[in-house]
Amino acid sequence: MKAAYLTGYGGSEVIRYGELPDPVLQPGHVVVEVRAAGVNPVEIAMRSGEFRKYQKYRFPHVMGLDIAGVVAEVGDGVTGFKAGDEVYAVLPGRKQGGYAQRVLVPAANLALKPSTLSHVEAASLPTVALTVWQAFHERAKLQRGEKILIQPGAGGIGTFAIQLARHMGAEVYASASARNQDFLKALGAQHPIDYAASVAGDSGPFDVVLDGLGGAAIAPSIRALKPKGRYVGLVRAADARAFRELGVPALFAWLAARRIRGYRQLARARDVEYHGVLTRPDGKQLTAIAGLIDKGIIKPFVARTYPLRDLGQAFAELEAGHVRGKIVIDISGV
Repeated sequence: MKAAYLTGYGGSEVIRYGELPDPVLQPGHVVVEVRAAGVNPVEIAMRSGEFRKYQKYRFPHVMGLDIAGVVAEVGDGVTGFKAGDEVYAVLPGRKQGGYAQRVLVPAANLALKPSTLSHVEAASLPTVALTVWQAFHERAKLQRGEKILIQPGAGGIGTFAIQLARHMGAEVYASASARNQDFLKALGAQHPIDYAASVAGDSGPFDVVLDGLGGAAIAPSIRALKPKGRYVGLVRAADARAFRELGVPALFAWLAARRIRGYRQLARARDVEYHGVLTRPDGKQLTAIAGLIDKGIIKPFVARTYPLRDLGQAFAELEAGHVRGKIVIDISGV
């Protein structure tokens, strides 16, 4: 099969395009013919080796977490899927494999693709959709009428989060550049914020902050919350619970979460909750999300597509920043 793969840890220079062996079907798994694969910011850190302490790759290694495609083979013990089904999924973080013509997927990760979407549109969604779904339902427990800040609002996470928060009845504040203010309104944000002209926290206090910026934005975001408010961090903000949910042993989860100790202390001092999430693959949740999409409640936004051989260019655009929506690799024409 054709694949884009890594020859080692590093920058764009470690990405190659060529032939690799097809995946071998296993019990409890499905082989999917990949039609499209979404590109996620976290993969830049994965490529550089930032997570090698927890998930060390063997090279050549095929990255790619988000896929949409067609079921080719079904393994023993799998029910609910058959050859020819159009599906989408988040792949296991330790194995991945989406940037290839075929991939082995645990059946529990898989869901039928939203019928109203193309494969490219569907591939733009799994990680961002599950990230926001788990952040709102499992961590923040966002309620109707609550005031939420989503930052930034125009990227892959933000575009999905604004739409889901509005569907859940929240009052949505979202930040983006000046050129994206009308875009935020079109998504459903009642209060778009130009982050170059004002500080998002000035519009608070908020019941919930969904923070896709991280770094210097974490402490101000915590301070922008009401008492009993909930901070949910998405960028290098994972807490021990997030690591445990992905199967990391308790001691290692605690050690991995040491970097956010100061933020948790700040949150406790201000009587607010700190949550740092990592996306957990979940086919059942993707099925529920597909239902919302097919009802027209949430729409995907694809910024640009690249062919598989140009994966390095796709990463370069993502690293440059200010992408509206998601970048997707179109594998259908390989």
